[in-house]
Amino acid sequence: MLVVLFVLVTDGRYFGKRLTYWVYDFVGPAVFSARSETEQWHALLRSVGLQGDESILDVGTAAGDLPLSIASMPDFRGQTVGVDWSPRMMEAARREARRRGLEGRARFEVVDVRKGLPFAAGEFDVVFCLGLLETLPGPELVLEELGRLLKPGGVMVLSLYRGRAARSAALNLGWYEQHLGMLGMDDLKVLPFRGHHDVVIARSSGKG
Repeated sequence: MLVVLFVLVTDGRYFGKRLTYWVYDFVGPAVFSARSETEQWHALLRSVGLQGDESILDVGTAAGDLPLSIASMPDFRGQTVGVDWSPRMMEAARREARRRGLEGRARFEVVDVRKGLPFAAGEFDVVFCLGLLETLPGPELVLEELGRLLKPGGVMVLSLYRGRAARSAALNLGWYEQHLGMLGMDDLKVLPFRGHHDVVIARSSGKG
């Protein structure tokens, strides 16, 4: 179990992709569904400054803990969407949404981000992508796709690995500053989050 957790937490940085995908799809739903980071999510959301009526996308949502945590907030009146390539993960997330009566505010779709995201331009107020960009070939193309989905003035929240976990992660703050700047998102701040990564919070220019 410790090996499984290490593979999942480090996003497969120290193992082959085939093993990582197998562990994620077959074992991941049980692992991710067994724990919740609701308190951490709520603290992060306060930093983002939610008003309560936003449309929110979580890319690489795993078992949907972030969208479910947002949708369960008493004063949240918006819509959350979680996407992940793993059908098993999405089914686990849907079961939990049904169990908690959150189907009207949290929906989940099987999506391979490498093939694009099936949403309209400017559809979301906030886009989260934590622990995914670093694992993909051509992350700048995926980042551009995430930026396409943001409304003017929208917010993007991305992971920034540090310490040992950053040694094999291709994306550093300089990379984010360069590529987010090219998308018109130069209002960046970095906040501590998990033990192995911070988050970069970037806001779009607000120009339509």
